[in-house]
Amino acid sequence: MVEVSDKRSALIELIDKIEQLGQFQDRIDFPANIRQIWRVFLGDLRNLIDVEICALFLVDDDTHEFALRYVSPENKRSICQKEINFQIECGIFSWIVNRRQPALIPALAFENDASAIMLPLTSTKRTLGVVLLITSIQDNYITQENMKLLTMLAKQYSLIMENTILYERLSMKHRSLEKANGEIRLLSRTDSLTGCYNRGYLNEHLPHEIKRALRYRHSLSITLCDIDHFKKVNDTFGHQCGDLVLKEFVHCIMSLIRSDMDWLARYGGEEFLLVLPETSVGNASRMAERLRKHLAKKTIEWKADKISITASFGVTGFNASKPFEKISPEALINTADKYLYLAKNEGRNRVKSGRFQIFA
Repeated sequence: MVEVSDKRSALIELIDKIEQLGQFQDRIDFPANIRQIWRVFLGDLRNLIDVEICALFLVDDDTHEFALRYVSPENKRSICQKEINFQIECGIFSWIVNRRQPALIPALAFENDASAIMLPLTSTKRTLGVVLLITSIQDNYITQENMKLLTMLAKQYSLIMENTILYERLSMKHRSLEKANGEIRLLSRTDSLTGCYNRGYLNEHLPHEIKRALRYRHSLSITLCDIDHFKKVNDTFGHQCGDLVLKEFVHCIMSLIRSDMDWLARYGGEEFLLVLPETSVGNASRMAERLRKHLAKKTIEWKADKISITASFGVTGFNASKPFEKISPEALINTADKYLYLAKNEGRNRVKSGRFQIFA
């Protein structure tokens, strides 16, 4: 009677373990990553069998080799790699992978008596990886029941792992696509030579800056700047030297403006438009003067020559605390251009500024 009772208890325990394995997927919150799934797997695994070391090897998409991903405990990483290398050398590893069935084998890298269990992780189409278990349990104490339960767990784990790997791969492709699209967007709105924004970006974003300043009653200023005698640089030193001057000019300006708010666009050949949100005309004029002095001190080396450049600046803007019904980008730029013309007419290498006004 006692024997029947023991068999009944063992059967109930077996059924309970099978039900727990069937709920493996329910214990994982999706989308999950491989580490999270691995932790759940370890918990279920240790409920089935006493293991000292457990390691996960996954097939690398690029090399198609089995790469060690996780080990528990972590300090056993090197010996787990050594164990797999031994199993590969003697041909057991490939035999197990090809059979696609768990196998109980002697552990080769461990000095003490230990058994190794390998659980191939497979889908209908491919092998995802292998789980290596090291246990001190003698071979004859690991029952067929244990192996069948481990097989069930491996199949559950393989299914979840395949979906997770696919999800991560698709996510990576999506991120790569977003990055590529972002780079394309950046290229489409930046000047290929100098790296600052181009005329297309200017035409698109200056109206937004004006609209926002008017809506929230903020100041907005712009500075139209032009490299003095730039044609002479091209004629004397060549267009490659002229390209270098343009790059250095932009770098000089970008190093002095607010990177999180101000922005610079190439308006024409050697003309650039600096947009200064929440900046009064007086402060914009002082900023332009700083830029002018900084440029005047700069020396650009070209082969055996040293080239000095200067620039002229036309500054304008508006204070939206005063009522404006509408300001067009064209009218704002036209005002800055008038002040730039004054700076050039008075001898260049200077700043001329004034509040926004509509010129006839």
